[in-house]
Amino acid sequence: MRRFAALALMCCLCQAVHGKDKKLPSGEAFDGFVLVKASVLDAAELKQIFGSDFNNNFAVLEVTLTSKSDKPIEIHLDDFLLRSEQTGTHSEPFAASQIAGSGTLVVHQVEQPHSKGGFSGGLGGIMMGDGGMPQGQAAEGNSEIKNSDKRDPMLDLLMRKILAEKTTKETVSGLLFFPLDKEKPKNLTLVYTTPEGKLRVRFK
Repeated sequence: MRRFAALALMCCLCQAVHGKDKKLPSGEAFDGFVLVKASVLDAAELKQIFGSDFNNNFAVLEVTLTSKSDKPIEIHLDDFLLRSEQTGTHSEPFAASQIAGSGTLVVHQVEQPHSKGGFSGGLGGIMMGDGGMPQGQAAEGNSEIKNSDKRDPMLDLLMRKILAEKTTKETVSGLLFFPLDKEKPKNLTLVYTTPEGKLRVRFK
């Protein structure tokens, strides 16, 4: 029994060390102005940070910026772009309020009449963040949209974790959420625009 317990403890320790040393797909690029390092977080990392993997709807990067000159870095989210080299799709990162906002849209699909030889289905309880649709406006398919006043507790956490827009000479780190799902890290390229041009970070 003691041998079994010791073996089980060793296995647990090995798993813990292996998980801690797990290497995420990473890359870096630099010019005379800034060094940018980035890693692609997986579902396990997201669940550890947020308690959710966001249904794998985002490619999430952890980005670190370090100044390479005596000039401060002006950080703007729209200076970043993530591109899929496989599909050609690309996107700028989302702000926290676009992922989880205080006004959550709840879409209830209105059931359509049955047609001969066919069927109809409805979507119920679909949750989505603010998407720019005016309150009360119906979506396609005669959907009803309601705006909830209840604040999403995820919003504050996202605001703390997402890369902050600011001007600084210090090394800064944060997360970027790109609405590119089901993309393999090896197919992704992060493009970051600096005063000296465009830096491209590929992941391996």
